[in-house]
Amino acid sequence: MPALGATLLVPLGSRIELPWLLLGTQLGLDPLGRTYLLFTALLWLVAGIHAGGTGLGPRAGRFRALFLLAMAGNLWLIVGQDLASFYVGFAIMGLAAYGLVIHEGNARALRAGRVYLAMALLGEVTLFAALVLIASESGTLTPAPQQLATLGPVAIGLLLAGLAVKAGLMPLHLWLPLAHPAAPAAASAVLSATMIKVALLGWLRYLPVGVIALPGWGELLTGIGLLTLALALPFGLVQTEAKTVLAYSSIAKMGLLAALLGAMLAEPTLAEVGVGALALYVVHHALVKGGLFLGVGLRKAGAPAQPLILVGMALLALAMAGAPLTSGAAAKAAVAPLLEHARWPWILTVVSASVVVTTLLMARLLWLVIRIETPPSPGLSWALASWSGLIGLVVLFPLLAPARPELKDSLLVGVGVVVAFWVWRWPSPLRRLAGRIPPGDLLALLAPPWRVITRVWQRLATAWLALTRPLVARLEDTLTLGPAVADGEHGLRRWPVAGALWLTLLLLLIGALWRAPIEIAARPMESDPLIESTSEIESTSEIESTSEIESTSEIESTSEIESTSEIESTSEIESTSEIESTSEIEATSGVEVMPEVESTPDEPAPQIESMQEAEATPRVEPESAPGATVCDPARPFLLAAPDDAEDLLRLPRCNSDGTTLDAPELSNALVRRVQRWLVTQGFDPGPVDGLIGPRTRAAIRAFERDRGDRARGAIDFDLLERLTAPAH
Repeated sequence: MPALGATLLVPLGSRIELPWLLLGTQLGLDPLGRTYLLFTALLWLVAGIHAGGTGLGPRAGRFRALFLLAMAGNLWLIVGQDLASFYVGFAIMGLAAYGLVIHEGNARALRAGRVYLAMALLGEVTLFAALVLIASESGTLTPAPQQLATLGPVAIGLLLAGLAVKAGLMPLHLWLPLAHPAAPAAASAVLSATMIKVALLGWLRYLPVGVIALPGWGELLTGIGLLTLALALPFGLVQTEAKTVLAYSSIAKMGLLAALLGAMLAEPTLAEVGVGALALYVVHHALVKGGLFLGVGLRKAGAPAQPLILVGMALLALAMAGAPLTSGAAAKAAVAPLLEHARWPWILTVVSASVVVTTLLMARLLWLVIRIETPPSPGLSWALASWSGLIGLVVLFPLLAPARPELKDSLLVGVGVVVAFWVWRWPSPLRRLAGRIPPGDLLALLAPPWRVITRVWQRLATAWLALTRPLVARLEDTLTLGPAVADGEHGLRRWPVAGALWLTLLLLLIGALWRAPIEIAARPMESDPLIESTSEIESTSEIESTSEIESTSEIESTSEIESTSEIESTSEIESTSEIESTSEIEATSGVEVMPEVESTPDEPAPQIESMQEAEATPRVEPESAPGATVCDPARPFLLAAPDDAEDLLRLPRCNSDGTTLDAPELSNALVRRVQRWLVTQGFDPGPVDGLIGPRTRAAIRAFERDRGDRARGAIDFDLLERLTAPAH
């Protein structure tokens, strides 16, 4: 319900940033995501009511938990605007669905679960590699369509292959005909109506659709889609179970959607109307296919009003076939421009022929549903009511997307009805084909050679063990410990001995931890030989509150201060004009202060000619003045936003012991704010996504060079002060 309410109440373009989650999660609602969220939330709601009304057996608690987990993953990947959110939601949904597939726990369900899990893991690993490449090549976790134009062929190929498993495109469709019949009706409904649709969502989001022409990839995807459409429909006609027929129908429709997407990849100009048309077709198929699966479940569960259920199933079947004045007719009218303007005119012929076969497939479904006989069962009123509401939406769908009925489409559906009537009236010629292709088709073809390979492998393994067994036995005898060593080991295993050893080790560790802080605290400061001098420095300094420094120091030294002396980083000698703009320095010592000489990379650092000179070189340490500013942990560095001075980011400037930090701890919020400041200064850090990549560092270096500083590309407090300093 919250997700369904979000589609109606949350404005388009809304975005929430969660920098603490994953790699910086961004949740939002764009037009495509809103469409997906609407039908996805609705179908999960109806399926949940159906699951609560029908019996789930002793494993009902496990089913409900996995059902909610899969729903959460499905909704997350829809509203997630970054690559990490899409993958994590995809993985949660896919792995939780495994528990829904094997819910019954019989041999059939377990076999379907094994095939599903193997294919799901294959798809997720491939998808993960694709998303990593997309993030690397685009430089961001939220790539825009223009940034996807530079994707390489490896990233595109992996993305197509990884999501093709979830879409059920041939030959990666093996799990669908097995999982749908094995799972409960509520799980089958969301598997077919919502979960497989996320493949199309991923392709539309992370492929350069409408940006550049990819004729090669477009032709490949179109060819695979049409092959899937052409094979799945006849495979479904010979099935003997209603849910298996629906599974092959879903495979065929996903093949059609993939073919249309391939046409848009080849012709970017079609994307302007193609994305909306595909979204409309997806909504139609999701509502109708979810209703068909739930109707089969109500029929098997023995829900009341069975005649009304058959009428509802007939309406849904007509909509799936694309009969006039149905949602199917409206969806076909929406995608008609894609078929007419595609690069390959023969696509329209293939799709037109599929309308006839789809009509036959729906007739086959109704025949199988009518033959289901289950005694009436009370307590399914809520499930029946929610299913009836879903049928009402399907009936009203043409009002939301009105379309003029095409005579050609009506004739094609009529041809399918006539052929179905002929097959029903004279079934003997085609009855022999029923059940000839088992669910999972390719698995049945691969089973005999796989059994041969397994048998050969077992024989080879047996022969290898027979050959190596004497050698292994000889090695075991050679490497066996002697009696003395074995007795010692057994002695250490006794509880009194082992306990005493553990207690001793524990006491040693406690002693080491207790002693370590004392030794560190008692360590004296090591004297620096460069600071030692034979001269006697007597200095009495008094610092007044008016910042007037009067120094009366008498320096008696027999050594000469040379410019080659080495000055430590802890003492900095500056000219008297740079100490403080409001302070006056009155020197009575008469010692001339030499200016600091900076060594360049081309000049070697000054060397001390002898130890005697180093020891004779005096070093004046700055006195710690009373009232001087000490680094206060309670006073952080406040980094304002470039467009809002009151939006402050608090950055600790020092440690708890008072030592000053040179740079703040990097975070997503800090990097994003630095990127925004660079943009206001006229430098391009790339996407403002909080990730410090090569483009952001290059922008920092360019800013530092522009200010005359050494280009380091690091984020420290000096950079933050210069970024936020007012322009002169």
